[in-house]
Amino acid sequence: MRKNASILFLAGDVSGDLYTARLAQELRARHPQWTLHALGGPHLGAAIAGSGGTWIGDTSGCSAIGIASVLAIYPRGHWLSTKMRQFVKCNRIDAVVLCDWGGFNCGQFRFFKKCAIPILYYFPPRSWQRSGLAGLGIASWVRNVATPFEWSARRLSAAGCDAEWVGHPLVEMAHDKEKRATLRREFGVSTDEKLVALLPGSRRSEIKILAPRMAQAAEILRREHHAKFVVPTPERLIDLTRSFFPASTRIIAGRASDALLACDAAIVKTGTATLEAAVVGAPQVAVYDIDWIRRIEWLLLWMWKKIPFIALPNIILQRIAVPELLGLDCRAQAMALEIGDLLQNEVRRARMLADYEDVRQQLGANLPLSPTQRTAQILEEMLCTQPDAVAHAEAEA
Repeated sequence: MRKNASILFLAGDVSGDLYTARLAQELRARHPQWTLHALGGPHLGAAIAGSGGTWIGDTSGCSAIGIASVLAIYPRGHWLSTKMRQFVKCNRIDAVVLCDWGGFNCGQFRFFKKCAIPILYYFPPRSWQRSGLAGLGIASWVRNVATPFEWSARRLSAAGCDAEWVGHPLVEMAHDKEKRATLRREFGVSTDEKLVALLPGSRRSEIKILAPRMAQAAEILRREHHAKFVVPTPERLIDLTRSFFPASTRIIAGRASDALLACDAAIVKTGTATLEAAVVGAPQVAVYDIDWIRRIEWLLLWMWKKIPFIALPNIILQRIAVPELLGLDCRAQAMALEIGDLLQNEVRRARMLADYEDVRQQLGANLPLSPTQRTAQILEEMLCTQPDAVAHAEAEA
């Protein structure tokens, strides 16, 4: 194996930033002499610090849903792409690790192929999809894939890709009861009080739509159930989030996993956070809505598609395990009714927690290695079998 490998990470989504940061930390522990570079968020930037590598740029806020939001971030995305390519042309890169962020990362395939740089796709886009062709186009471009879902590995392997099911990085989160008690004390919740976590999303547009409704639902729950609340939000959006809630509501920068671990129930914007709630055992209602521009886009382009589930636990189980309040159903009164019932109905809570156990199994909770550990091994194996890497390793030995 190459003694002084140079690795580039590309991650744009909030979750991808966290997952690649863990992978970078694992690689630094295994190979302190490796140089790690990154185009990613602050967690990934911090993880590579001290490796001698370069944090090329901050991708915070560069993920998008829908055509309108893609157009809004396109100029910055183009600038980051140009900056990254210039860096690669001037520096030796032995392998690149892409994580999610399909709109940007898939646009780099031809460039990396031209540079003869092998690609490991960690957490490929559309990996949750069980049928159809979407997400399979990466097979002809990438060297290896480490995917969170078993069916994703089967589909990509059938498409001609060297894909392996490594499990979902969220299974590495420990449901520590002692930490839960510590967090509840930190959030000012006594043993006989109920704590509700409110997760309005990680994008400005999501927070503007969902935070006001969550604040209204919180007022109902405060009045009817004497609940307390904690609202995790990205640090860059903390002032925006705070503007929608009363001063008595605790707003915290990041730490969504802590809020979910500490709470008795949660209102969660659809996305990765719904899986995070399932992993730590937080009863939840999943919510989502869009502004009028995206609603028109949906009516024109996507309404014809039959999408049975939106919340990821439901997609994984192929049935309703978590209630979904979407679009016109995404209203404060409905949120409050669902959470109120989850706080009081022990039978319903027990059924949801049992469903969560099924979710955790399908996320790879029983695999012999953690997703981060196995993905690090796959990268090591890639470098060992790369012809020029072997030649360099022999020359350096």
